[in-house]
Amino acid sequence: MKLLRNISLPLIASLALFACERDYDAPLLTEPEYTGPAANITISELRTQNAAATTDVPIIIAQSQILKATITSSDEAGNIYKNIYIQDETGAIGVRVDQNNICTKYPVGQTIYIDLEGLCVSVYGGEQQIAIYDESNNYKTAPIPWEIFQEKAIRDGWGAPENVKPIVLDDISTINTNPDNYKFKLVQFTGVTFQNGGKGIFAPEDAYGEENITDSHGNSIIVRTSNYASFASNKLPEGKGNITGILGRFNGTWQLTLRTANDVSDFTGSNEEGGNEGGETPSGETKTILEETFASSQGSFTIEDKELGGLSYVWKHDSSYGYMKGSAYNGSNVAAESWLISPEIDLTNATSINLTFDHAINKVSVAPDLNQTLAIAESGTNNWEKITGFTYPAGNSWDFVSSGNIDLSAYSGKKIKIAFQYKGTTESSGTWEVKNVKVTATIGGSTGGDGGTTIEPTPSN
Repeated sequence: MKLLRNISLPLIASLALFACERDYDAPLLTEPEYTGPAANITISELRTQNAAATTDVPIIIAQSQILKATITSSDEAGNIYKNIYIQDETGAIGVRVDQNNICTKYPVGQTIYIDLEGLCVSVYGGEQQIAIYDESNNYKTAPIPWEIFQEKAIRDGWGAPENVKPIVLDDISTINTNPDNYKFKLVQFTGVTFQNGGKGIFAPEDAYGEENITDSHGNSIIVRTSNYASFASNKLPEGKGNITGILGRFNGTWQLTLRTANDVSDFTGSNEEGGNEGGETPSGETKTILEETFASSQGSFTIEDKELGGLSYVWKHDSSYGYMKGSAYNGSNVAAESWLISPEIDLTNATSINLTFDHAINKVSVAPDLNQTLAIAESGTNNWEKITGFTYPAGNSWDFVSSGNIDLSAYSGKKIKIAFQYKGTTESSGTWEVKNVKVTATIGGSTGGDGGTTIEPTPSN
């Protein structure tokens, strides 16, 4: 017995020393189980109840509310920082948490019950999030301290990726049909290609990376990657494949955030099908003819002022938010007109031509399509034709909406220019914001487009 004690004491001491040096949680030996009050609110209801929250005025949740949700994100690869994303059957939302390596305790597929009382709903980039109100340091909201989050977010059962499945889409434009149904959810886009596949990397060393992926219908979305992500320097894959990630929105612009490098899968390894080694687009393939996001500049678009009415300008690039903005309001409504005109678009060998763009219109007193119009003219002429039949914003919001596919197949075989025609009057001179202008076409394929748009003559001034 004495010998046993002599052996045990050093062993116990060494175990105690090891325990003191540990700075991580020991793995659970029993399955977590939530035994608190039942869930009494959904994510959709939380959003609706706190719809009045703004960037400057968050709403503190004062009543007892329990939210049941599943974690869909992971910060394992460093591309998601001090945030988790959760979703239930009604929607999804981000949660700010002041901690690194959250995934070690709250992995993908983990069910949690969150006691929302004392937390807040705030707004960042035009979208709601769960955070905590911070009265110190003049912060309006802040990430939830780790100790508080662990008290508020109780796990139920083992977490596993198979507990949550992404929404699978082969058409990126689907997300514009009902943004609230898709934002911040885990999605997978299939059959997509990277614009710079085989050439670029996910993110440079000193900045975020923004790379476009395009589906087989010609629709695009930005994949945004932190330069701190473990896969930031990986080369963008070639060919077609599948991309999974958290579908976010920032000031009305969609962006996809990958969780790990494994969210990129099944790429074919070649941007050319049928062995085309000449670098030209194969006959019958979809090609992007024009793409201008206005993220960093006016690009190759030009501005033609028709009448400034005493203003210095109407159209101007907004470098803070990355779009072109047209407005003739200067303390009062001003009668002015200015056109934002694309460079020449060569459609000589193109069919099934589609134009898409995102736009927001606000502060107008008349129907938006009266003073904010789209027109097209063949190069070398001044015969501008008005395009109608696409989706307009309501005219009372800063939220961007997609125009939808605008069929330009009538211009197959020609060279054209597109003009965003802004007109302000003394009755109405609201703001028109435009971004993500894109023209795609089938090269050498059969004719025919999506239909739905109408082309009619418009004054050329």
